[in-house]
Amino acid sequence: MTDEQKTNYTQGHSRAVTSGHASRTVNSDAAFLVPYLKPTDRILDVGCGPGTITVGLAAHVPDGSIVGVDLSADIVAMATAHLLGASAVSFRVANVLYGLPFENASFDIVYASQLFAHMPPPDLPTRALAEMRRVLRPGGILATRDAAAQHFFPRALGLEALLSRNMVRGFGREDWAGPEMPALYRAVGFDADGGKVRVGCGTTCYTDSESRRWRADGLIGRLAEGEAVRESWIRNGVSEDEIKTCVARLREWAGTPDAWYSVLQTQIIAWK
Repeated sequence: MTDEQKTNYTQGHSRAVTSGHASRTVNSDAAFLVPYLKPTDRILDVGCGPGTITVGLAAHVPDGSIVGVDLSADIVAMATAHLLGASAVSFRVANVLYGLPFENASFDIVYASQLFAHMPPPDLPTRALAEMRRVLRPGGILATRDAAAQHFFPRALGLEALLSRNMVRGFGREDWAGPEMPALYRAVGFDADGGKVRVGCGTTCYTDSESRRWRADGLIGRLAEGEAVRESWIRNGVSEDEIKTCVARLREWAGTPDAWYSVLQTQIIAWK
């Protein structure tokens, strides 16, 4: 896979990034999909990252199979290490923007978690979702979960401007992906008016001192010298002083009693 094919992803694969991705599980990030799964389903997880959600989904399809794809060979190797003998699970390198290596209508379920933040509009999100729809069988389910808004409380610390806004800028976006997702499903051919697209919401919350510190440390790690996230911020106009202030405010937030964090997640289930 060429460097050109990788340029849509700006966050890198350092421990600060992958440890956050590996904390995601089927219970935390795909519970909305589980009631629709059948034991024989063949599932594709696009942008699977370290594979923690992928392996969790496999437990719900004991007579089926699941394939996880990611554009990084290193991340696919990490995901493979999580298999722990799950023979119905496999991982491979692929970039949804340049064509998935599967025939039309190959899967009963196609799923992606937090993929579309890395697809700056106007063209990339539509291209990716259309390719995911291509490999879905008629009557199959396409499901996505994408952040729509991120909040740090107390608001007086200013982290929504210092961190949330700049995180989106680092993605090369003006807003989170979540708000645009219903329109994208319509644009690629799903029957939104005929009841074939169900839009819902979930949340991600960190409310106690331990999880608050874990979240702050992970975000601070991404803003360290040499980190891809930090470099993406600077490329998109965020100053060094603003980054330093953001890090200081994150430390203050982590140590503030009763401070908490929440992300509103757009969760969509759609039938082809």
